[in-house]
Amino acid sequence: MVISYYILAARPSGGLDRLTTKNANPTHVIMCRNPNSRQRPIISCRRCMHCKKAARRVTLVGVILATAASLLMTTPASAQEMLEPFDENVVTLEFPHQESPRWLEAVEAVPTMLTWPVEPMAKVFERILHLEHHSTTTELDDEPKGLQPIPDRPPLIFELNELFLGKGSLKPGIETHHGAVWRPALWVFGQFRTAVQYFDRGAEPTVDWDNRLDLFAQLNLSGTERVLAGLRPLDEEVGGGRNFSGYDMKNGDGLDGWNGKLQTLFFEGDIGEIFPRLDPFDVKALDLGFSVGRMPLLAQQGLLINEDMIDAVTVTRNNLYGHGNINLRATGVYSWSGINRNSVVGRSNDYDPSSEMIAILTESDYFKRTINLDAAYVYGDPVFGEVFTVAASSIRRFHGFENTYNSSLHVLASFPDGPTTDYADQGELIFSQLSWTPHHTEDLVYLNTFWAIDQFTSPARGPLLGGPRGLAGILFAGVNLGRYSAPINVTTDNVVGADLGYQWFFGATREQLIWEVGGVMDTDGNERDTIGTAMRFQKAFGHHTVLVVDGFVTKREGQPVAQGARTELLIKF
Repeated sequence: MVISYYILAARPSGGLDRLTTKNANPTHVIMCRNPNSRQRPIISCRRCMHCKKAARRVTLVGVILATAASLLMTTPASAQEMLEPFDENVVTLEFPHQESPRWLEAVEAVPTMLTWPVEPMAKVFERILHLEHHSTTTELDDEPKGLQPIPDRPPLIFELNELFLGKGSLKPGIETHHGAVWRPALWVFGQFRTAVQYFDRGAEPTVDWDNRLDLFAQLNLSGTERVLAGLRPLDEEVGGGRNFSGYDMKNGDGLDGWNGKLQTLFFEGDIGEIFPRLDPFDVKALDLGFSVGRMPLLAQQGLLINEDMIDAVTVTRNNLYGHGNINLRATGVYSWSGINRNSVVGRSNDYDPSSEMIAILTESDYFKRTINLDAAYVYGDPVFGEVFTVAASSIRRFHGFENTYNSSLHVLASFPDGPTTDYADQGELIFSQLSWTPHHTEDLVYLNTFWAIDQFTSPARGPLLGGPRGLAGILFAGVNLGRYSAPINVTTDNVVGADLGYQWFFGATREQLIWEVGGVMDTDGNERDTIGTAMRFQKAFGHHTVLVVDGFVTKREGQPVAQGARTELLIKF
């Protein structure tokens, strides 16, 4: 390996000289700019950049000899050229060229091939959208930027006693009789979604104007205790579905979803913080987080459980460690109402008024990965049946030669406890995600795959949250607004599927475009093979508003072409 020395010597003018010798040892010599170091050379290499002890193995005598050898091997003219002073604020280091191992090239061949369309397609969309593709640079500016002003804080619609992310002194608070100090504050926030949506799967097309309002009021007592209440006044859950307020443009009928039901109402806190006098020296295992009330519940990124309104109580133990485990969080869940049961053959997410659920959800952080091990059991109503589900996942990064890859692998299984029903059946689901960012961009390439064996049934899913395959991408996920469902609406029984997506950022990341192609193939000969493509464009306006435009085209075996398009305005406040 041919690596050059770089010797940076201080000149009387304050600049730096670079003297170069060829065929030197694989070491870079740089002059320390620390004023307390007395300009002592620091020696470093690729292996010992993070080790100060190894970085001082070369002595000052070796540096002087290397400098003398460099001057003797050059002509006076070339030596004078090399002694041209650099800008005193710039130090240039040149690193050796490395070749990728053959085995690593083979492993990265597919991601490299899938990355190729990113740049040419970005130029095509630049011309179509009249936007500038956002790219990153590693060069440092010649001029200092100085101190930059702090952006204004977007306020919530209502803030009482303390501001959300505000600045200033904290108020003294109120000390309770059990020793806790509470500083009550009330925040009101939410989001409003309104969309015009066209959806045609070949039967009866729909053209709707749909609206949804999520309104929350949060009473903060301390940093760990709060009460959260939420309403969705423009859409109402009815059985296994939701009615949204708006207008049916095809039939000329109004859509009514007005209601005053509480969608969310729960209290969460920490026992150790509520009762600090029980453990004044913080040596007991009283740091138990808990929540009770009506709340959303998510497990395995929505693959196992994805409920938006469930009545439950949870208890969480955090900060457990040992045997390579940096942090283990374990949560126990008991739900007594609000469960919607998933089915692969009947109504997708049907309301079960009498079943209950218990679950154990864990998350473990290791040095290179995060491991989730979860289990849930739903029991009660013999019509729906009882089912036991387990899930395991690993989330980590892989460092290749060309890119760094984000990956997640999920394995889930369901087992009926008793007679098999449409909502309690045996099956497995294997789900994989892989994504990476091409060089010099903030764009994203992702590849999602899944394989459903037999009939995997999720224990609890919200009415419009679809099946477990919704995590695969916009081709397989609904929008949770109106009657616009997933473009490829397949169940998790005996199918394999894949989804390739590209995400480009434009206009300093204020606009983005997602393009996906994918499909599914059944493994039991039921002629459900489907292919399709979908696009989503998003543009931010100010701090609160986002414009979303969606469109898709799919084709299922034996059925006409399905298509859909929608335009949504999302306002956060």
